[in-house]
Amino acid sequence: MIVVIGIVIVIVVGIIGWLIWQRQQVWKKISTDLSIRGDVQILDMSIGNGKTFINLAKQLTAPGKIKGIVKNEKQAQQVKELIKEEAVADRAKVELTDNTNLPFTDHQFDYVLISNLQQVKPAITQGRVLQEAIRVLAFKGTIVITATTVQRYRQLLEYYRFKDIKVKQIGGQRVMVARRN
Repeated sequence: MIVVIGIVIVIVVGIIGWLIWQRQQVWKKISTDLSIRGDVQILDMSIGNGKTFINLAKQLTAPGKIKGIVKNEKQAQQVKELIKEEAVADRAKVELTDNTNLPFTDHQFDYVLISNLQQVKPAITQGRVLQEAIRVLAFKGTIVITATTVQRYRQLLEYYRFKDIKVKQIGGQRVMVARRN
């Protein structure tokens, strides 16, 4: 019995590790495709464990910055420690705030990134999160959404007059890249 439990634990840990690695690969491909680097301003609305957030920060040069939204104080402390360890404090900052009421000015960010938007609950809140992302996005900015399905988000972006909307499959994720014209 103990052996079976051990095998199940190893399998679960392996699957979780693979999913985290796959997410990092998706964002690595996205940042390469978008040529995210230099002095741009980025908002990451769902930074997770912070590894992708840190990798993006490493691609920036001052005055470029990335700000990440965290959901609780524990996550904020973990990501702050990672920022310090990776020596990107001059380019990376975390904010403990609500994605439906961001404390940023209108049109502040060149890029807004949202991972797994479909996981925002209740589902009706997803539209509000997207509206806030659009509000803080620069006039010629780019929004990137990863989700299992993205069609409903396309409709909202079209409503807000985004013209250049592309969807592609990277790994197990649908990725929508929408540029404001």
